[in-house]
Amino acid sequence: IYCVGVRFLLVRYIVSYIRLRLLLKRGRENGQVRGVAEEYGLKACPAVEVEGLPSAFVCGVLRPVLALPARRATDEKVILHELLHLKYRDAAWGLVICFFRCLHWCNPLLWYCADRAGNDLESLCDQRVLERLEGEDRRDYGRILLEMADERYARAPGTSSMANGGKNIRRRIE
Repeated sequence: IYCVGVRFLLVRYIVSYIRLRLLLKRGRENGQVRGVAEEYGLKACPAVEVEGLPSAFVCGVLRPVLALPARRATDEKVILHELLHLKYRDAAWGLVICFFRCLHWCNPLLWYCADRAGNDLESLCDQRVLERLEGEDRRDYGRILLEMADERYARAPGTSSMANGGKNIRRRIE
């Protein structure tokens, strides 16, 4: 039963990641990211606009892609947040967390700790963004997070997502 659970979760995570990468291949390129990366001295990655996304996120560890919601202007602070995830390889940490979830699928304490670790990655990234912003931009960043507090987006392996549930976003702001 244990091995079946491990295989089930591994297959589920792999399939969700492959579907997400295929969806991103159909996205339209976006050039806004390069300007933000240059402004803050960060490395840029390819960016695509995809229909139906509630928030921006970085997908991939070896060949990362920044996914942006289509038909909506993405604030530069959100892009900065995702570029900082890219710089500090948070998507790779997400893969490590998913791997441990698969191995310890029957351990609720590990699942709780994995959720807390994911939330900590987001909080640390928020802190890094705030260190780079000044004045009213810091307040605007908090407003952006509050606007995302009602949205839910499941974490997929190998990605970062700012919108990790309303409760978690409110906790991050507090």
